[in-house]
Amino acid sequence: MEYDEGGESSYYDFLKAEVQNQSKLNKSEFAELDDEVRVQYEGFRAGMYIRIEVENVPCELVTNFDSSYPLIVGGLLSGETNIGCVQVRLKKHRWYKKVLKTRDPLILSLGWRRFQTLPLFTTHDHNGRNRLLKYTLEHMHCTASFWG
Repeated sequence: MEYDEGGESSYYDFLKAEVQNQSKLNKSEFAELDDEVRVQYEGFRAGMYIRIEVENVPCELVTNFDSSYPLIVGGLLSGETNIGCVQVRLKKHRWYKKVLKTRDPLILSLGWRRFQTLPLFTTHDHNGRNRLLKYTLEHMHCTASFWG
């Protein structure tokens, strides 16, 4: 019950109030500026329209374009284009009847990326080591390491 009493404010409340004050200050300072100047300082705000010009588009896109289906545009940061070792914590779903085996091909969907990889399943040992597993554990989490 001590947490329900509103006597003392926490550090989180202090930070939240500081962010609100800064937000009010930003809104008052940028209120008189033109939208083009404001975009240079803040970037595009939610709800603003932007214009994207795409070159070398096949004519089939224009002829088969349906405005009821949106065109999704995305991009990658410079670090996201490289391949690297990925470690994830996973647990086999109880409805999936098969056992996942180490180094068996697995198709993963991460964001809009979809690729096939050969994961290594490990578990954290009581000695502080990662122990390689031949199969995934039945009702427990394990760590999967793969290139992606």
